[in-house]
Amino acid sequence: MRRGNFANSEIQFLREIALPLVADQGYTRRVNFHCHRIEMQAATEATTTKLFRFLKSIPRNTLTLLRMIFIDCAVPIVFLFIFNVFGQLVAALCGTILTAWSIDPVVVRRAKHAINTLFAQSPLLVVYLQRRQPIRQSFRSPRSIIAAVTIGTLLLAINVLAQVGKSDVGLEFSLSAGLMVLSICLFTPIAEEMFFRGYLWARLQARGYGDGLITICTALLFAAVHWPNNLAALTNYLFMAFSFSLIRYFGGGIGLPIFFHAAMNFIVIRHIGV
Repeated sequence: MRRGNFANSEIQFLREIALPLVADQGYTRRVNFHCHRIEMQAATEATTTKLFRFLKSIPRNTLTLLRMIFIDCAVPIVFLFIFNVFGQLVAALCGTILTAWSIDPVVVRRAKHAINTLFAQSPLLVVYLQRRQPIRQSFRSPRSIIAAVTIGTLLLAINVLAQVGKSDVGLEFSLSAGLMVLSICLFTPIAEEMFFRGYLWARLQARGYGDGLITICTALLFAAVHWPNNLAALTNYLFMAFSFSLIRYFGGGIGLPIFFHAAMNFIVIRHIGV
C-alpha cells in the first residue's frame, strides 16, 4: 500500500472509529494532533516526490525540447527564414525604386515595411490554410478561459505601464500610415499566431508531444525568429512569446492570442509611431 493511502486509512480509522469510542477530551486532542502530524508528513512526502520527479525529468524534457526545435520544426522555420529574406530583398528593391522617384522617405520606409510583411508572412497564411483542418478550437473550462484572458490583460497592462512618461505620437491619417497600421496591428498578428500557435502547435500535437512542451517550444521559436539584438530585446520577446503561448494553452485556440497580439502592437505604435 502506498504511503499516502496508508496515512489516509490511519487518519480515517482514528477519527471515525477510535474517537467516537472515547469521551476523554485530552485523548481526543492527542489523536487530532497525531492526525494533523500524519497529514503534514504525507503532504511533505508528496511534495518532495513531485519535486524529485520534476528535477529528474529536466534532462529528458530538455532533450525532447531540442528535438522538437531542431528536428520537428526545422523545415517550417527554414521555410519561414527563406521567405523573410525574400521579403527583405523585394522590399529593398521597391525602396530603391521609390527613392529614385523622389518619394518622401517616410512613405518609402512604410512601403518597404508593408511589402516585406506581405511577401514574408503571406506564406505563413498559406501554410495555415492548407493545414486548417487539424487546427481546431479545443474545449476549455470557463476557469481556463478566464486564466487566458487574465494573462492577456496583464500583458497589455504591462505594455501600457512601460509607455508611461513617453510621448504619445498618435496615428497619422494617410494612406501609407494606414497601410502600416494594418500591417502591424492586423496582418502580422494574424499571420504569426496562425503559424506559431496554429500550424506549429497542431504539427507538434500530431507528433504526440504534450501541450506543456509545445507551449515552451513555440514560445522559444517565436522569440528566436524576431532576432533580438540585445538582452533587453530578448527579455521582451521572451515575455511576449510565453504570454501568447500561455494564452493559447489556456484559451484552447488562436482567437485570443491574435486579439491580444494585435492590441499589444497597437499600444506600442501609439507611442513609437509608424
